[in-house]
Amino acid sequence: MARKKILIVSYYWYPFADVGTYRISRFAKYLAKSGWDIVVLTAKEAAAGMKGKPDDPVLENIKVYRANIIEPVSLLKKKENGGAKTSNPSIFYQKDANLISRLAVWARLNLMIPDAKFTWKWFAVPLGKKVIEQEKPDIILSTSPPPTTSLIAKKLAGWSGLPWHADFRDPWTNIYYYDDNPQSKWAGERNKKLEGSVLESADRLSVVNHGFFPSYQLDDKLEKIPNGFDPDHIIQDDDSSTNKKFTIRYFGSLKVNQYPEAFISALKTLTKENPEVADNVAFQFYGNINEDIKRDIETVSSRIECNFNGYISHDRMMELVNTSDLLLLVIGRTKNSKFALSTKVFEYMISGNPVLGIGPVDGAAAELVGDTNIGKFFAHDDTSGVHNFILQAFKAYKEKRVLAEPDKEAIEEYSFKNLTQKLESSLKSLTES
Repeated sequence: MARKKILIVSYYWYPFADVGTYRISRFAKYLAKSGWDIVVLTAKEAAAGMKGKPDDPVLENIKVYRANIIEPVSLLKKKENGGAKTSNPSIFYQKDANLISRLAVWARLNLMIPDAKFTWKWFAVPLGKKVIEQEKPDIILSTSPPPTTSLIAKKLAGWSGLPWHADFRDPWTNIYYYDDNPQSKWAGERNKKLEGSVLESADRLSVVNHGFFPSYQLDDKLEKIPNGFDPDHIIQDDDSSTNKKFTIRYFGSLKVNQYPEAFISALKTLTKENPEVADNVAFQFYGNINEDIKRDIETVSSRIECNFNGYISHDRMMELVNTSDLLLLVIGRTKNSKFALSTKVFEYMISGNPVLGIGPVDGAAAELVGDTNIGKFFAHDDTSGVHNFILQAFKAYKEKRVLAEPDKEAIEEYSFKNLTQKLESSLKSLTES
């Protein structure tokens, strides 16, 4: 049987190894190992937080085509310190933004439709047609955000007649930052129309969770394929050495709508009521943190050691996840928070270390943490619950015992090796029909 070929359309791809790269690269990896040929259409440059190399020989051998893009990021930087770019939703939550910054955000919301990467389409569609003529793929697989990716795939699918599977890591018009930063009526309607055209045109759709497209009837072609972990990233560590202090770590971005009120208050309570414990606690942050949150954590306690670091490589991150004594996970406060499921939870999951979750206790993240028995979730204002859980985890650390045994069978359901089989089933049905 001849091997089938997939054209993947993704704004994020190596060496731009932001969080947007991870899901699609895992799919590409396991599809390739399952017998599919892969070619990638991506941007020549991407406004990513970090860079990295493919972590598997299979990924290194994938042929990649790069289309030009005109990134308007310079308009959306904070002039004082070259801060957030268009790829970072924190641009919508800048405090004391100057006139130029406010105008730039308005332009992003109302002129850059559907997103700040809209210029990529000008170059990606012509290149994509050449790639299709040369590579002769059997199917197109796109991954969003940015939504522009879906518009490129829609154009290429319509031009070529190829079947198209559209994958969504985040909602489109239903994404949280439009709640606080609504578009103009014209821009909102335009964005909604583009979203509807994509959902109607795609042959199959996959989403990481429910709630992405509540105003559409898509049951006949939509499937939930959650994020997960790569089993090859499980570190077998026979060295049970511990940190000098009880170390709580957080990885990724921490935006203003994720303000960890219960965690900060719990640190304050810990300092006041359990000073002997506070003296032996360290908090380490890796990634991009809102300045107000950083200040509040730094100043909440003179006893707790706090360190703030920028982004690190995925391999280094997994090493630190694996040696953490407690892993902090924070889900933001938005109308769709119940559906939010951070990619971090899956990387935390395979470490075997306890997870302290803060967010909706009836949400998807809390359900997953509970079902896999990897930790506990608390409401944003549950200072007492967070404080007591930190004490329980600290006691287990001092006694060198496991706080709770994770459910390995439940965890295995989120292996990308297994999740890719769901995606492959969809791709096969489209290419064999």
